[in-house]
Amino acid sequence: MARLSPAEKVVASYNRARIFTYEDKFDEAMAELDQGAAIEPDHPLVKTFRARALYYHGDVVKAAEMLEQVLEQQPQLDGIRPIYATFLSALGFSDEARAQITDEVKEAANIDHDVAYWLASAYAIEGERDEALKWLRRAIELGNENRAWFERDQNWDTLRKDPEYQQIIQSISTPASEG
Repeated sequence: MARLSPAEKVVASYNRARIFTYEDKFDEAMAELDQGAAIEPDHPLVKTFRARALYYHGDVVKAAEMLEQVLEQQPQLDGIRPIYATFLSALGFSDEARAQITDEVKEAANIDHDVAYWLASAYAIEGERDEALKWLRRAIELGNENRAWFERDQNWDTLRKDPEYQQIIQSISTPASEG
């Protein structure tokens, strides 16, 4: 087995936590994040993915507080602002959520498939259908084809039956459908 440097272990921990979050395995996600935090307690992405796990586990307030702290310490992390916007929207703070969607966020989303998806999700939960679908398409163009997650992500519940959303999701090929 290859040995990882401490920095690589941190990256591996939050990436494994992402997968566990996608699979609704909250305890496993938190255990992974604990391992990363043991090496680098203030790592902004460890905290970001912990906040996402908390959000999807139903602790929206704690998730929002955690991301607010990350952004206070690292205001240049525009890529995570859509995640924070989603949390704010879920708490009913629409104006504050929309304030997170800056030109810098859109620039980051235009080149990063994760940020594009997070931005799409922020628009979806805000009820901004056209922007949500536009950024979902962009996320897919950039290589984010996590169809199984897209179909389960609670942020898309209001658009789940939208024909255009369905068309976009159906356009993603999966290994099982290629053959």
